[in-house]
Amino acid sequence: MHTPLGTVVVADADSRDRGLLRDHLEEGGFNVREIGDGLRLLLHLQREMPHLVVLDLQLPPTGGLDLCRRVKRLGDVPIVVLTAVNDEYIKLKALDLYAEDYITKPARYPEVVARVRRVLRRTWLACLPSGPIVHVDEGLSLDFWRREARTRCGVSRLTPLEARLLQLLVRNAGQLLPNELILERLWGDPHCSVACLWEYVRRVRHKIGDDASKPRYLLNEPGLGYRFSAVLSSAAGR
Repeated sequence: MHTPLGTVVVADADSRDRGLLRDHLEEGGFNVREIGDGLRLLLHLQREMPHLVVLDLQLPPTGGLDLCRRVKRLGDVPIVVLTAVNDEYIKLKALDLYAEDYITKPARYPEVVARVRRVLRRTWLACLPSGPIVHVDEGLSLDFWRREARTRCGVSRLTPLEARLLQLLVRNAGQLLPNELILERLWGDPHCSVACLWEYVRRVRHKIGDDASKPRYLLNEPGLGYRFSAVLSSAAGR
């Protein structure tokens, strides 16, 4: 079965490398955006979040691990580092804190495409309950690959973090997930503010057409956690 491919931003200081990787990614079925400057990358991510970023650690004007950190602060987007920086400490730090994969130049572009595809499968498809599109009921479908919520009122785009929150709740439909567990899975810190989680739940409810005063899908047990309505158990995968 054909799996829809996503949008990849190639952020690299070398225009030749950007172009060659773009060609190989497009041949592989991806939509590609080229960016050669760190500030332009951050501005682009504020407007539109791709499915994955291929990031050069030598991207001007600052680059390095700080740029990885700033990218992650804008959204929970997977990062594949592709760089000439061949430093063991930097590599381990990047993989530990920010990146899904780390590739040093010179690299074989078909291998880079294969690694991008593998990262996307792992981060977006492996944890879905019944494929990339989940039909919850007659009023709601979730397309996790495209990060879209489809309701009777139309289609709403989900940010990467909103999509991951929904993924976590959907694949555990009917089960109460403690606040601490959700915070650990999404932010890597069980002591992160519950108010931050509440804000993301509020945004997701709005996008899936869930009335906060009488929610149908995202249910809350105050002080404990959240669960996705068990209606999914009979509707998913149709």
